[in-house]
Amino acid sequence: MKIQGAFRRDLIGGGIALALAGLYWNGSTHIHKSSLIGKGVGADALPKGLAITLAILAVILLAQNILQRRKGPLPKDAAASPEELAEARHKHLRAAGMFLIGLGFLIFVNWIGYIPAIFAMICVTAVYNGRPMSWRIAAFAALLTVIFYALFDLVLKIPMPSGIWPEVWRWIAG
Repeated sequence: MKIQGAFRRDLIGGGIALALAGLYWNGSTHIHKSSLIGKGVGADALPKGLAITLAILAVILLAQNILQRRKGPLPKDAAASPEELAEARHKHLRAAGMFLIGLGFLIFVNWIGYIPAIFAMICVTAVYNGRPMSWRIAAFAALLTVIFYALFDLVLKIPMPSGIWPEVWRWIAG
């Protein structure tokens, strides 16, 4: 019975991944096209590439599942031990934590601005993945923040959210 559940989970997961790839592709078509780039690679290239990659991986998962079903059920000794189940649960919770960090970035980036948000996200991600917060982590995050800002805002001319800071500086200046 558990074997059938594994097949069903993979089919459901592959279907959800394929649907998410479609939604991601649809969302990437709404990204503003810069008139400076012309017919070259635009800001939508990376999201579309990620959508295609997700769709390919989802199709591979679905095909692998269907081929395995044709071969017959998995051997009885394929049942997971309690330790393997605990390890899998731990990995899923870690992935959920990374997802929540990204979601927090998306929620707060417009409010606090791109520069502090990307800096905080890099620091939080490093600490979440087991690195102790130190001046090295902060320096690395600051360097990546400058690189990302220069790449997206200055080179690619994709305006990054400034957050509340312009109003704060105006209020301070009187």
